[in-house]
Amino acid sequence: MALQDFTLLAKLEDFDLYSHKVCQNFSKSERHVLSASIRDNIQQITFLVIEAAKTQLEERRRKRPPIKTLDILKRADIRLEYLKMQIRKAHSLKQTDTRTYEAWAGMARELGGLLGGWLKSVDAWADQSGPRKQKQQGLL
Repeated sequence: MALQDFTLLAKLEDFDLYSHKVCQNFSKSERHVLSASIRDNIQQITFLVIEAAKTQLEERRRKRPPIKTLDILKRADIRLEYLKMQIRKAHSLKQTDTRTYEAWAGMARELGGLLGGWLKSVDAWADQSGPRKQKQQGLL
């Protein structure tokens, strides 16, 4: 799997560009606080997605269970939930109109679906290939 063919990463790039345009329209007071926080959060999510993809490739190559990948994806999921909260806050503070908010939140929801699907598949694979339980030795 090449990173340039990765759907989630492509959607994140589109989301980042859209978010940048939306944040440019924030009022001056929020442009330097909420806008900067949102854009930083998007960068962190993008970094975690790239890290998870690279880690998963390495774990598969070495035939190891995807424990590190799972941890990274969980952190990305938490960041995405926080980002959704920030988007709702921006709308509540009247930094976006309703149409922009719906489009922006819809894109974030789509990212959540893609990330959640990846997280679910890695979690299932980690359960299957995780450490084997040894039979308990009885006293008799």
